[in-house]
Amino acid sequence: MKSNYLACAMAVALALGAGAASAAAPNLVSNGDFQAGNTAFSSSYGYSPATNSSEGQYTVRSNPNPWNTFFISAGDHTSGSGQMFVGNGSPTDGAVVWQSGSIAVSASTNYFFEAWVMNVCCNSGYGGPNSASILDFSINNVSVGTKTTNLANAGNWEGLSTSWNSGGATSAVLRLINRNTAAGGNDFAIDDISLSIESTVPAVPEPETYAMLVAGLGLMGWVGRRRKQHTA
Repeated sequence: MKSNYLACAMAVALALGAGAASAAAPNLVSNGDFQAGNTAFSSSYGYSPATNSSEGQYTVRSNPNPWNTFFISAGDHTSGSGQMFVGNGSPTDGAVVWQSGSIAVSASTNYFFEAWVMNVCCNSGYGGPNSASILDFSINNVSVGTKTTNLANAGNWEGLSTSWNSGGATSAVLRLINRNTAAGGNDFAIDDISLSIESTVPAVPEPETYAMLVAGLGLMGWVGRRRKQHTA
C-alpha cells in the first residue's frame, strides 16, 4: 500500500510540474540576462570592462561597484549573483545604450516585452549632482515604454513590461535609449530583457492538469482510507 501511495503522490507532482512548465514562454532575446557577458548585443556607448572614467561608457559585470567607486553595491536581477549591464549615462540624447540583433517574429502576433532597470547612483561617498535615468525602450524604432529610475530607490530593481503587436513585421530590433542629457548621476543597470509570444503563457493551468490533479488526489484519498481500514 505504501508504494501505491507514493506512486500517487509522484503522479500529482508530475501533473503540477507539467502545468508549471507549460507556463514558461521562451525568451527570444539572446543573452537578455547578460550571463554570456558582452555579446549578442550592440551599443553606441564605449565598452570599458575594468573601470569607468567618463559618461557614455558601459560594462557587463556582477556588481556596479567597484567599476565606478561612487556606484552602489548590488546584485543582478536574475539570481543576485549573476551579471548585468551597467552604464554611466551619456549626456547625448539619442545615444543607443543597448540594441538587440534582428529577432524573427510572426506577423499579427501579440508579444510580451519586459526589462528590469536599477538606479546605481550613488553611495555615501558621492557628493555631486544626481539625476534619474530616463530609459526609452523601442521595438522597430517605435517606443514601447519609458522607465524613469527612482533616485530614492538606488539598488532596487524596477520593472517595465508591456504588450506589443507585431502587425506586418516579421523581424524585430529592440533598442534602449537614455533620454536624460544630464551628466551628473544618470547611472543605471539593466537586466533580464525579454520578448516572448504572449499567447503561449496560459493565465491558468490547462484543464488536463486539473483532471490529473483531481484524479491523483482522489486515488490518494482512497489509498489512505484502505490503509486506515486495514489498521483498524
